[in-house]
Amino acid sequence: MKRILPVVKSSFLSRLNKRQASKFTISRVSTDSPFPSSSRQHFNRPKLLPFKRIFRGPPLTTAPKDYFIAFHKQEDNSISGVKDFETELSPLGHFALGYNKMKCWVQILSTPTADTPGTTLLLHFDGKRYLIGNVAEGTQRAAVQRKLGLTKVGDIFLTGTVGWSNAGGLLGTILTLADSIACSREERRKANGKRGPVVNVEEKQWLNIHGGENLTHLLATARRFVFRKGMPLFTNEFREKMDLQRKDWEPTWKDERIKIWAMVIEPEGRSTRKRSHDEFTESTLLTSINGKQETLEEQEDRHDQLRKAVVSHMFDSDWHLDVLVPKKLSEVSRPAAIFRRDEKNRVQRYSGPTLDEDPTVPDIDVLVRNPWPGANVESLPRTTPSTSSVCYIIKNYPQRGKFNPKAAKELGVIPGSDFKALVEGKSVTTPDGKIVTPDQVLGQGKQGGGFAIIELQDESYIGPLLARDEWSSKEVMDGVAAIIWILGPGIVEDARLQKFMRQQTEFQHIVSSKDCCSNYIALESPATAAIRLHLLDSERFPIPVHSNEIPLPKTEGQRPYTKARAGQTVQLEPKVELHDETIIPYLDTATVVKEASQEVLELANTARKEVTSPEYQAKLDENQKDIPSKDAEVITLGTGSALPSKYRNVSATLLRVPGYGSYLFDCGENTLGQLKRVFGGELPGVFRDLKAIWISHLHADHHLGTASVIKAWAQETKKGDVAKENKLIVASDVGMINWLKEYSEVEDYGHDRVDHITMNRTNNYNHQFSPEETQRCGLTSIQSCPVDHCHGALAMVFNFPTGFKVAYSGDCRPSERFTEIGQGATLLIHEATFDDELQGDAIAKKHSTTAEALNVGKKMNARRILLTHFSQRYQKIPVMDSHGGKDQVAIVAFDYMRVKIGDIAKLEAFKPALIKLYEEKDEQ
Repeated sequence: MKRILPVVKSSFLSRLNKRQASKFTISRVSTDSPFPSSSRQHFNRPKLLPFKRIFRGPPLTTAPKDYFIAFHKQEDNSISGVKDFETELSPLGHFALGYNKMKCWVQILSTPTADTPGTTLLLHFDGKRYLIGNVAEGTQRAAVQRKLGLTKVGDIFLTGTVGWSNAGGLLGTILTLADSIACSREERRKANGKRGPVVNVEEKQWLNIHGGENLTHLLATARRFVFRKGMPLFTNEFREKMDLQRKDWEPTWKDERIKIWAMVIEPEGRSTRKRSHDEFTESTLLTSINGKQETLEEQEDRHDQLRKAVVSHMFDSDWHLDVLVPKKLSEVSRPAAIFRRDEKNRVQRYSGPTLDEDPTVPDIDVLVRNPWPGANVESLPRTTPSTSSVCYIIKNYPQRGKFNPKAAKELGVIPGSDFKALVEGKSVTTPDGKIVTPDQVLGQGKQGGGFAIIELQDESYIGPLLARDEWSSKEVMDGVAAIIWILGPGIVEDARLQKFMRQQTEFQHIVSSKDCCSNYIALESPATAAIRLHLLDSERFPIPVHSNEIPLPKTEGQRPYTKARAGQTVQLEPKVELHDETIIPYLDTATVVKEASQEVLELANTARKEVTSPEYQAKLDENQKDIPSKDAEVITLGTGSALPSKYRNVSATLLRVPGYGSYLFDCGENTLGQLKRVFGGELPGVFRDLKAIWISHLHADHHLGTASVIKAWAQETKKGDVAKENKLIVASDVGMINWLKEYSEVEDYGHDRVDHITMNRTNNYNHQFSPEETQRCGLTSIQSCPVDHCHGALAMVFNFPTGFKVAYSGDCRPSERFTEIGQGATLLIHEATFDDELQGDAIAKKHSTTAEALNVGKKMNARRILLTHFSQRYQKIPVMDSHGGKDQVAIVAFDYMRVKIGDIAKLEAFKPALIKLYEEKDEQ
């Protein structure tokens, strides 16, 4: 496996410095490039650096302005191909693995639902797994629900056109996989009684991700918020030019287990072309230090090398948190952590002002941490959205025939090591000098079993797919027994596709599409929890919207395909078979209801009688008569922390204020799916009313669902004459704003209709809306303040014309400044990641405990407090007394919960039932 990365070599620099300086326009050549040297490649193969490909490096946040990078020579298959990306076989080859004795199968992990918008397959071998298809939002949560460990996944093959719909869960999956591998490695180290440095690179588990054009660029856009060490990651892009380079029917990619033929499908009306000069207008062709200007193709190759280098440093860097770099104070700006040495030469935190904040302070020597290398790259080479859809034909290796020892003896082969060699596919020499080949002593073998996976977004891809030569190639198709189709809306009924399926009866056709797959509950655990809560209080805990009904076909007659179901398995070896007995049954909601605790239900009935009594309502009205916008509704879509878990999704809270609009606070992975589960058919109206999204910080669990929500909003609002002119506010730190802009080059998700509001020191973290803007967005101002959690983390307050005031903490330690700007808030939404007994963990990880969050609410004089962002499986139910003569009520958030501001106090009455419910669940 070869990494092609930009490099700067000391040996090269010594040669370069001997050249006459006047001959080249080089002011400095730096060895402090953020890009890894080729000496760190996995196989440590030395490469000669082409002197003619030395170019100035991209802008960096903390590096000399003038530095140069030596790029590798452009290769014909540097973007994709067997040569660069195949895993080298062992000397015994695939015969040594004995696949004729090993079962392997491909299983459908997910079909299109609100919980799992993509179709994902898991190809299983005893020693390795492959993820194939979509790695959409919700994929890792589905794996948790199915109890599928992904640590053995070594290769991911993305189908379709690279975009958030098929790769939106990729970043989260990679992070979870990297953390799992790191934990496993640490456990092995402890078990062996070893301590010290991380294992050598040869011992590291790496991950290969294959897909279409812009795959590397998509990953590289996350360089500011994704960083892990110890898991080398390589990308392999299959592009249209690959077909022109194909020789015979050699596989596009192979390893020791499988062979793959990638098919890059372009839609009708788009022919193979080279990138036009206009596409490079903002990306000037460079001249190397030898005076030669690069071609467009060479520039594209250089850009790919840069992107790969960035991705490499996101997952396999030697950066260390504890390394401090000396600088002058004038070279540093907040929010960087600044240190200095005291009179005893001890490193202490510097708390004084920077020169930006106070120009009169001395320009002293300080120490700072450099950003991790990937984040140091200010911008990526420009790209444009791709239209190509990648499909695959995947096969096992041919199976060897049965060994005939009698024939071997008759040919003079001595039993023992020579027998073994023949079984492993090697020729041997007998004592009398005769060469015996494996085919002389092995029975007839068979082709390895295989399947194809095809993704077609719309009908424009059908003709080019059906015209592919692969379908008529015996070398490619022999052994293939199933085709798994991932189809966009309406395509399954296309006459051309139906004809192909009816004619190609040698294949088992399995279709995954919204047209033939139901929107069933794919995550049974959170749905079961939601149903139990619904039995307690149906008004505030809805049942997730779902349907087990499969859409009826538009055409009559028997379908020429099988409808895909989660759990469905295609066995590939020892023979190809479709297994329906492994299908995951639909959630039995009747059983969940039947098994409900009678004691809990009785407590809930008591609470329901209390809150519906006239006396209770009259007292509540009196206590709340000064609260504005009591009909505003809070919907907690995701209430967990760090990563999607079995019972809680990651952070997202929707606020709906009648007469003003809807507002989304953070937008973790698959927030769109959670919205669909809560609102169902009401969702178009919710999108038309959506005015703003607030992202508190750039950690992945708080924003990886943003692109899909914006895209769904843009698609819905463009349907109407009025709403199509709407703009959607996205307010956050500059890091989030930059990511949205950069990702818009990969996919048109509606970014041109987004109004960015950057909260920073320049505007004092405060944005005031004009009366006209307030009329459009419903807000008078957004106030925010930096908080102690991570770079760019902000807490905020949304202010409305009625005096309604909502404070949102995001992730943070308790903040005095947040308490000040949120003073008198109607509603405080505060993270409570840790239980009180884990305060040490809260301090170390810069989160808050339950008691700390409640204390912030008391100091803020917030009338209502909503606690969220829990790391625990279940959260304890806090109890708060009346405060200051006015009721101050705190409640705990649950996924899918809907509660109006005026009804929050009613949940107090249900606390005994809630406490009893989760006591029983903890005991199970």
